[in-house]
Amino acid sequence: MAKRQMKEKNATVLVLPFLLFIFSIILLVSSPSNLKINIFKNQDYIEIINSETITNALLLMIGEGVPQFKDFLEKEVEIPSITEVAFESITGIKTDNISTLLLHEIPGFNRATTKIYIAGEGSDYSNLPNESPPPNFDELLKKEDSNKEQAQNSENKSNEESSIKKINDPSVFIYHSHSWEGYLPLINKDVKPSEASSINNEENVVLVGTMLSNKLKEYGITAQHEETNMAQALHDKGWDYNNSYTLSRELVQTVSSQSKSISYYIDIHRDSARKESTTTTINGKNYARLYFVVGQEHENYQENLMFAKEIHEKLEEKYHGLSKGIYLKTRAEGNGVYNQDISSKSILVEVGGIDNDKDELSNTIDAFSEVFKELYDGAIEVNAQ
Repeated sequence: MAKRQMKEKNATVLVLPFLLFIFSIILLVSSPSNLKINIFKNQDYIEIINSETITNALLLMIGEGVPQFKDFLEKEVEIPSITEVAFESITGIKTDNISTLLLHEIPGFNRATTKIYIAGEGSDYSNLPNESPPPNFDELLKKEDSNKEQAQNSENKSNEESSIKKINDPSVFIYHSHSWEGYLPLINKDVKPSEASSINNEENVVLVGTMLSNKLKEYGITAQHEETNMAQALHDKGWDYNNSYTLSRELVQTVSSQSKSISYYIDIHRDSARKESTTTTINGKNYARLYFVVGQEHENYQENLMFAKEIHEKLEEKYHGLSKGIYLKTRAEGNGVYNQDISSKSILVEVGGIDNDKDELSNTIDAFSEVFKELYDGAIEVNAQ
């Protein structure tokens, strides 16, 4: 009897602080962007929701109002202490799993969650891809705005290209969740490798997207290229780097709803690795190496994985060593979905690294486009049957 009374007391005492915690989470998630409340990252919400300790606490709260359900729970569910719930809620560290402490607190340790599905030449777990540190948007935008004439010319050019790009029935959508990712040889300034960021579309991954769009056009494949300045767009919304894929998802969903003809979605990034890792020579020509990232956090990720595998294998056949392989990621490191649930032919491709120059990038896009054309034509033939 005393034990039962103690359990009831623990469950009752738990209700008020836990309700306050749930209310605070709802407030944080639903807060207007201009409040700039960003205590947790998106993946932290997932960890909280998936927590066994917090799940048990919620069930016991429900049991307080349903006596029959409560009797069942007391036999099947271990009542968590207030300390366990509070600690796990605030830190995201599970008290019964020490690996979550390692993932949160040891820099770079969560890279171990990245899986190599196919390793390209020279790729292994000792040289996994690594994201560049996020730029300071305020500083980046202020720096670029210091040259008003250049910014105005870039804006005018973007407006002109936007009107040209309004084509009928595009098949491919090219975009950039991290459009500021730049290449040092294109930036042509004395900047640190960790600061290889630019909103000038002649210096960042948007240029690579333009190369791809133009090359596909030569092959008769219509592509719509999204050139949104993501740094400015995030800044305008009061969002930060962690909202990059939330923003790009808005763009992808809008395009998907407006252009039913689009089947292929390509998100182009660049790696933070240095030249020796991101460059290869094939038949006397230098190429910026590329690799593919596939998110596992949606039920149809295998379809995207098979599409990336087809491209990788074709590249290996024609340009051996150009592809560094295919990497699988969960929410433990990164977004985990990368908008790839929108289409079975959606890929995230990292083209080159911070040291690759325009010729190397162009050579890579030529090779990628050639392979993409073969797969595209094959898909059209299959669909026609």
